[in-house]
Amino acid sequence: MTISQEIVSNNQSKVALVAAIAATLLVQSIISLLAASIPVLTPEIAADRGWNATFIALYPALVLTTAFLISFQIPFLLTRLGGMGLGLACIGVSAIGLLCVTSPMLGLVIISPIAIGMAAGAMNPASSQVLGSRTPPHLTGFIMSLKQTGVPIGTALAGLLLPFFVFRFQWKITAIGLAMLSAAVAVALLPITRWLDGSLRQAPPQHRPFEPVKQLWAMTGMAQFLLAGTAAGAAQYCLRSFYMVYLVKNVGLDLSTAGLIFGVSQAAGIVGQIAWASLSDQVLRPHTTIGLIGLTIAGASLLSAMTTHDWPLIGILFTAALFGVSAAGFIPVVLAEVARKAPNGQIGALTSGVNVFLFAGAAIGPLLFGGLAAYVSYSLAFVALAAVTFFAGLGALRFR
Repeated sequence: MTISQEIVSNNQSKVALVAAIAATLLVQSIISLLAASIPVLTPEIAADRGWNATFIALYPALVLTTAFLISFQIPFLLTRLGGMGLGLACIGVSAIGLLCVTSPMLGLVIISPIAIGMAAGAMNPASSQVLGSRTPPHLTGFIMSLKQTGVPIGTALAGLLLPFFVFRFQWKITAIGLAMLSAAVAVALLPITRWLDGSLRQAPPQHRPFEPVKQLWAMTGMAQFLLAGTAAGAAQYCLRSFYMVYLVKNVGLDLSTAGLIFGVSQAAGIVGQIAWASLSDQVLRPHTTIGLIGLTIAGASLLSAMTTHDWPLIGILFTAALFGVSAAGFIPVVLAEVARKAPNGQIGALTSGVNVFLFAGAAIGPLLFGGLAAYVSYSLAFVALAAVTFFAGLGALRFR
């Protein structure tokens, strides 16, 4: 290859990488926006139909269970659709899920969290498949963290924009409009699907749903890494599910102050994703990074257990920021490590194996935390979370 041909090839690779980052970021933002829309619209839906708004408690359980189950089928789906194709299919399925909520038939409404869960389980393997082989190893964590910011971006857009449109157009029109707009974006992205997926498509292998999990567990050091990531994932969902309630009911803060503190924790999570991933790329081993994340979560959990109404606001804000920056920071580190170790063309399939561990932790962790909080105390629940994340993080740190 001549120098000019090499320059052209490098430029084409950079263009493909930038396009892949932009496309996967957009796809994850839309899927997260659609997923967050249902909890945001729940008060309006319940008031319109005379339902009890507490039924929303079933939503995350159904989403996570579906995401866990669909993870076993993702390698098969990737061979049929490719990474970008699967990502666009996830947008379509999520849009259908949102449309189902507008139906007065309860049977269709129940389809909604199932559809959202299918998309939630498939979006990370799909995006990893698109990005993994195009990403330089020394930038894998950073690029995965950029893509992963689509999740908080989509969630924030749902909270900021949907109430405005509901006030102007009512909730049904808002939901239908958002679903149609999302589907239109997916259709608009179809022309680049073949370009982004073309070189990564493979002939379908024999379908073995548990093979990615077995392959990951057999990799040297991956067991400790996945256990630390699973504990961090459980902590992240505990933070999302219980922290606001804890600040209001137990610490005694008013709703607006608690909302501010919770917002700080989520903003810190975005910073944490990029910071921990960059640290793992440039400074520390991935095992060391994920281990430190576990120890940091443990420290934040202990501080949360000790938080009282007498604490200064700056102290509670620091605790929330520490919790957010660590609990949300593990995802890009895990995705990047799998992308580095996966054989060419199997990044998405092995990422689906990661999902099995992470969604299991996300489902079981809050269930156990909530049980301890309800029947004993929030303080004990936070101490138990600190113990789990500490020992999981220590196990990753000790691996050589």
